[in-house]
Amino acid sequence: MKKSRNFPCLLVSILLAMVLDFSIGCGGLKSENERLKEEITDINAENDKLKREMNALRAENSKMHMRLAQLNFEISALQIEIQNLQRDLEEYKLKAKDLEGKNKKR
Repeated sequence: MKKSRNFPCLLVSILLAMVLDFSIGCGGLKSENERLKEEITDINAENDKLKREMNALRAENSKMHMRLAQLNFEISALQIEIQNLQRDLEEYKLKAKDLEGKNKKR
């Protein structure tokens, strides 16, 4: 008969222990959840910072492309000017030879 009286107490003790274990486990899950939320917040902040840096680099890259196009245009103009000057120089050399030839004939 004592066994039957202790059985309800034992059952209540086991249930109480299970409830305590469950509440402790939930507390651990809550703290883990909070830690993960903080980690996500930190990662989102870092992501936003990197996005701003990337946008700044894209803007700088765009400016550099425009500057490069401008420099290419200037280089082309200078190459044309060099070709014209070389042509003029050749013409002056020919004229100088002609003048030398005429001066020698006199």
